[in-house]
Amino acid sequence: MLPHNMHRFIHIYIILLCIISSFFYSQATDTKPQTQGSLVLGLSHVRSLYAPSMTLLNSTNYGFLDIIEPVTAYTDGYLLSLNLGTPPQVFQVYLDTGSDLTWVPCGTSSYQCMECGNEHSSSKPPPTPMFLPSQSSSNTMDLCGSRFCVDVHSSDNRFDPCAAAGCAIPAFTSGLCPRPCPPFSYTYGGGALVLGSLARDSVTLHGSARRIDPPSPVEFPGFGFGCVGSSVREPIGIAGFGKGTLSLPSQLGFLGKGFSHCFLGFRFARNPNVTSPLVMGDLALPSSSATDGGGFLFTPMLKSVTYPNFYYVGLEGVSLGADGAAMVAVAPPSLNGVDSKGDGGVLVDTGTTYTQLPDPFYAAVLAAVASAAPYERSRDMEARTGFGLCFRVPCARAPCAAEDDALPQISLHLGGGGRLALPKMSSYYPVTTVRDAAVVECLLLQRMDEGSGPGAVLGSFQMQNVEVVYDLVAGRVGFRPRDCALRA
Repeated sequence: MLPHNMHRFIHIYIILLCIISSFFYSQATDTKPQTQGSLVLGLSHVRSLYAPSMTLLNSTNYGFLDIIEPVTAYTDGYLLSLNLGTPPQVFQVYLDTGSDLTWVPCGTSSYQCMECGNEHSSSKPPPTPMFLPSQSSSNTMDLCGSRFCVDVHSSDNRFDPCAAAGCAIPAFTSGLCPRPCPPFSYTYGGGALVLGSLARDSVTLHGSARRIDPPSPVEFPGFGFGCVGSSVREPIGIAGFGKGTLSLPSQLGFLGKGFSHCFLGFRFARNPNVTSPLVMGDLALPSSSATDGGGFLFTPMLKSVTYPNFYYVGLEGVSLGADGAAMVAVAPPSLNGVDSKGDGGVLVDTGTTYTQLPDPFYAAVLAAVASAAPYERSRDMEARTGFGLCFRVPCARAPCAAEDDALPQISLHLGGGGRLALPKMSSYYPVTTVRDAAVVECLLLQRMDEGSGPGAVLGSFQMQNVEVVYDLVAGRVGFRPRDCALRA
């Protein structure tokens, strides 16, 4: 999800600042586990964490960990299960490399989410699961002198309650403040916002120490997260995987190494029986003995002085076809680097669904695809969906195999000269059922709004069946097309 200060915001935020709930906890200490092993998570639906034969392991007692957790595809992103508290309360949250804060719906009253898609529904939506602090023996409230409190009260977020009240945010850095951290506002791109308070509790993940089988729950105490009571356009919760202090891999001690994910195709959305892995630590990185980099196409990780917590890569252009030798659309120089203001580059953002490109580059890509596709345009569906290109593709009956159509394969030419050939299902998607021996498929790219920040965004839809490794040791991002369902 795009960082909060990269887009314009809506006036409703001012109203929402008036409904921030208060949360009450016992006093906390500023602790952080220092585990330096490996973590393997899955993207999946809620599952029971404990089995009778499992023994709870404390992460601080081990120098090497392998942690295995199921994760799954959802309708517009990818979910992992967070097990918070003692005993664990289990929540599904979005995996988001474009933000830092991890948060869950939380409190004693009902969770309020505005513009979450239920306003026009005649049926009442099911209640959102909420974390209950009173039901966790290890729950505490974060203090205003902690580094997490300073981080969440960003001085450039004018919608934050402290900023609105004229709080001297730098005063938090003294470390002498004994009061609870004030309620915060955390904003995202696209008009999303959450309101809550900072809490500390144990987060528990499946795993084994020093490869001891069978896997057992591994506890990371003192994990800092947002206890959120109200939101706009954020219905369930987020696990932040950025490079900031608040992020999940940062708190668990894995940003000195890296992590990887392999996203299932969206056709597995809502299927709890098919999962794919998220890996943190040594196991995420290609073996140093692999001469070909483990089959990954690596591109340098660009640095932004203004937005240092996010993952940027360069983009040189786009080509079409199986060989993809010649670029049909050349990216502007701004997409292959980040300037001194923090503008430019391509943000790798699992919290954004569709890849976004700026004009006139976006228009050039669409023109090239329209010219290469031998099918009739479906302009009525383009108007209904908002996507720039939709085609009537012959199909006798569902499912319509992507390899059987003549839509051109799209390749991204990344910084450094490497070419990433996207799986065809990661570019086009059928938006209708089969009718009159045809199905309408749309190119799922979007136009990037003008503004400061990243010049383009690589979204999760285009990362389907592509293993992505964030190698923080070597400062690079690697891509490897593969069937992620086989990695379950």
